[in-house]
Amino acid sequence: MDRWIGIDEFVAVATSGSFTQAAKILDTSVAQVSRRVKELEQQLDHQLLTRTTRKLALTQEGEVFLTHARHLQHAYDDATLALRQRDQQPTGTLKLTAPVMYGEHYIMPIVHDFMASYPKVKVEMLLSNEQLDLVAMGFDIAIRLGHLKDSSLKARRLSWRNTLVCASPEYLNHHGQPHSLNELAEHACLVGNSSYWRFFDKNKERNIKVSGPLSCNSGWALLDAACKDLGLVQLPHYYVEKALENKQLIEILPSFKPKREGIWAVYPPRQYMPTSLRLLLDYLAAHFDPQTPSQRGLD
Repeated sequence: MDRWIGIDEFVAVATSGSFTQAAKILDTSVAQVSRRVKELEQQLDHQLLTRTTRKLALTQEGEVFLTHARHLQHAYDDATLALRQRDQQPTGTLKLTAPVMYGEHYIMPIVHDFMASYPKVKVEMLLSNEQLDLVAMGFDIAIRLGHLKDSSLKARRLSWRNTLVCASPEYLNHHGQPHSLNELAEHACLVGNSSYWRFFDKNKERNIKVSGPLSCNSGWALLDAACKDLGLVQLPHYYVEKALENKQLIEILPSFKPKREGIWAVYPPRQYMPTSLRLLLDYLAAHFDPQTPSQRGLD
């Protein structure tokens, strides 16, 4: 059932006082206007107009409906205008989530630049290391690191991350440098969220259980401990790259480095993507990689 049918015709007749004038306003025939108004009355099961050969008048029901019909027309016009303006100048609020450290250091600076370029776009960012439900919580984009679980979400790869094992020169001078995975058992390993470190050995992924004097769920804290000679650490490259450049740390076991993993912008599938969301995805991708990143559904 077309709930909009006859509303424009009825309003035109009611405001002009004539089916003939209404037909001129709508650039259609009198018969078409009359037919549409009659269909509207049948749909509402109420007579909206009284018609005689000399007079056309609104019924009480017609007066009530006219007020609401005008509101419907205005709301439709506003919605249409809002979409046109949205295409011309992105507006609205985008709701994002990202892991705490990565969001603070890498995502938000890009988002701030984006907001400076598109000042009518507002952003709500929730930094959390939990895997939040995008659809249930109304997020437009989530930044996810590493392997993605299968789902109905869409994903756009922004970049890659490599995971390295490092230690300070001083630690290695005192304890020696391991050259095999079995030697990790003889070393102080600084443990993060998992007591297993991932490696790639002889074309196979291997998880090695490690232990040591410190266990902490902060990558920055583990980095600081490694720089202060407390042990070996396994961290993504963006934690350790400056320390490697400054020779505070040395990469060890490079031949066992696990395969690189994607850094993703994940978002719910939608038939019509708002301009602001599309532009932000493009902006993030362009910042991380000048080449077009891959896009895929997680089916």
